[in-house]
Amino acid sequence: MKYIIELRRIRDFGEIINDTFTFLKQNFKPLFSSLLVICGFFLLVGTVATAFSQLSVYDSLDAGAKGDYNSTLKVGISAAANGFVMMLAQFFIYLTTLCFVAVYLEKKGDKPTAQDVWGYFKYYFFRSLGSGLLLFILLIFGFLFCIIPGIYLTPIFYLILPTMIMENASFGYSFNKGFRLIKDHWWMVFGIIFVCSLIVSVSNSIASIPLMLVASLRILVSFKYLSIAAVIFFSMLQNILLLTYAIPTIAIALCYFSLQERKDGTGILERIEAFGTHADKADDLPAEQY
Repeated sequence: MKYIIELRRIRDFGEIINDTFTFLKQNFKPLFSSLLVICGFFLLVGTVATAFSQLSVYDSLDAGAKGDYNSTLKVGISAAANGFVMMLAQFFIYLTTLCFVAVYLEKKGDKPTAQDVWGYFKYYFFRSLGSGLLLFILLIFGFLFCIIPGIYLTPIFYLILPTMIMENASFGYSFNKGFRLIKDHWWMVFGIIFVCSLIVSVSNSIASIPLMLVASLRILVSFKYLSIAAVIFFSMLQNILLLTYAIPTIAIALCYFSLQERKDGTGILERIEAFGTHADKADDLPAEQY
């Protein structure tokens, strides 16, 4: 019998990490199909923006070597555009993954389809976008005040959108619940974010490091057309690897369910209410072993 991950369950640090990758493995095809359908446009635009930004830097270096510094503005604009597109892509990936988990919860382990996820995505998009912008501004202010407030708020803010989507809640309710859920568990959530972010950073370095090497070699050796092809390839790879942001998103969702279960016992209450109502499905259960 295939193991179905029970989302509403108390987990410790190690179980959250293990179940994150188990969930990813079991749902790899439907999850990444949904991500490509919903986020594919931004990944394509991101590839163009990244390649253009990198080529602008290279052209600027060449111009600087010749004493022409008029390309600085072009570099700044291309870098800002690339950063903006990448932030949007990360937001789309984050929201799509949360919607996938929400559909998985509603369908009780059945594979969500891209159409199911898209329905959730459309419903929560503007609410999540507005909430995300507000949280981003608050986080910036938190880091401006001696950095420590920003570090403290980061794990709390990560729990707000999962609360909003899993419970179809308002921003105010989700904001207050984020502080309530994380009480006495700040270090666990922070550790999950740190470990998963490290995994994502290592994955993305597969593309970012070669891009920097191409830049260094271009200064020393003239291979214009080869370097352009390499920039386009690694720009595409870098944007595809943005899909690894699904990993910390799944982990944060499992953190939310674990903390929710600790505080409110929602999963236990659901199992109690459902007790005795599925007698007709007893044949689906594995045989007991003695």
